[in-house]
Amino acid sequence: MRIVRHLLITVAALALATSAHAADKIRVGKAVPNVFAFTPIDVAVETGILAKHGIEAEIPSFQGGAKMHQAMVADAIDIGLGSGPDLSIASQGTYAIAAAALADAPLSLGFTVWADSPYKTIDDLKGKKIGVATAGSLTHWLALELARVKGWGPEGTIPVALGAQQANYAALKTKQIDAALQSAAIGWQLEKMGEGRMIGKVEYVKDFHIHVIWAASKLAQSNPELLRRFLKAWFETIAWMRANRDAAIPMIAKVTRYDLDVQAREFDEVMPMFSADGKFNPKAIEVIKQSFVTLGIMDKVPDTSKIVTEAYLPKM
Repeated sequence: MRIVRHLLITVAALALATSAHAADKIRVGKAVPNVFAFTPIDVAVETGILAKHGIEAEIPSFQGGAKMHQAMVADAIDIGLGSGPDLSIASQGTYAIAAAALADAPLSLGFTVWADSPYKTIDDLKGKKIGVATAGSLTHWLALELARVKGWGPEGTIPVALGAQQANYAALKTKQIDAALQSAAIGWQLEKMGEGRMIGKVEYVKDFHIHVIWAASKLAQSNPELLRRFLKAWFETIAWMRANRDAAIPMIAKVTRYDLDVQAREFDEVMPMFSADGKFNPKAIEVIKQSFVTLGIMDKVPDTSKIVTEAYLPKM
């Protein structure tokens, strides 16, 4: 009986120890499932960095930023990996905060043309039809911004809202559009297949936050320490990816599903856009807010002073 009693005490002690050190669970939603910019969460899980910080992640994906923000409103996720222009959504409520800048200038986007297109550079796109995601989307604004930067006038480009990537592909192939503004990696993958060509990345926008880490206000208020730990793990992962390129690329490719050589190119050309510390560039926030007026989403520039915060960022 003494042996049995000792066994029961040992089992109970182990159970208490396990409970005391159980990882905190956090729900991290991706605005879209297979984008390079959001893969650090997958890398954080695979490398054990997230677990080192006592966090276990559930990682659902959505079909766009609006759906992801709806999930945050419904308390279905705690963290949202989305875009800077999601400020237009978040500024209309109090359910979320922009807790960290995820990525800066939109180096991940570029202009793809069909393989036999006569266009060689983005300077050839004056007055041409450019496929974008949806009306009022980031790619829509970037197409308009190209015309503004180049001095082509308000009708210097003709954005065509096509929705999903498959629609952009079909429109390019059938010559319904002259170029598609989309992930540069898609262009490189089409190049490899002999079907398309990348004629230029979006390098004409400097002050910007293409992606932002959103946090539910409920999480920030009820468990700020967990939010801080998550952000610390995120930026530790970014540093790990930069220091371990060859190990990181296969992990990323498992999520994006690009060929390894295409993924390697995306890593090398796009990794510089990732923020190392999550701090916001005030000029970038102003550019994003002004874009809402340009697109007709809002009548005036919104006040985001209560939404954008660096209060939870780790001390570097």
